[in-house]
Amino acid sequence: MSVFWQSVLAVFAAVGFYTVLHTVYEIVFVRMLRLHGSAELTLYGDGCDASSEQLIRTALRIRKQYLPSMSITFVEIGSGQGQNVAKHMAARQDMMYLE
Repeated sequence: MSVFWQSVLAVFAAVGFYTVLHTVYEIVFVRMLRLHGSAELTLYGDGCDASSEQLIRTALRIRKQYLPSMSITFVEIGSGQGQNVAKHMAARQDMMYLE
């Protein structure tokens, strides 16, 4: 076998070895960080506004899918006129609500 083909095979072997190592890293370390890592998300908004409800639902979905140990805090900056959906959602979910 010529030197050229030996070099080509060596490059393919190196790329394959790197791919295997990278996959093992992703499986082991990223999942460990996801399960044992922590994050905090603070949301500011009017609890009576419909967009705040959508924002809270999105944050809860992100926590469920990617960061189960993430703490979510909603800070009320609105006038508080009407039905406060954010306060009710915080009471049902594992969220902190600050007025």
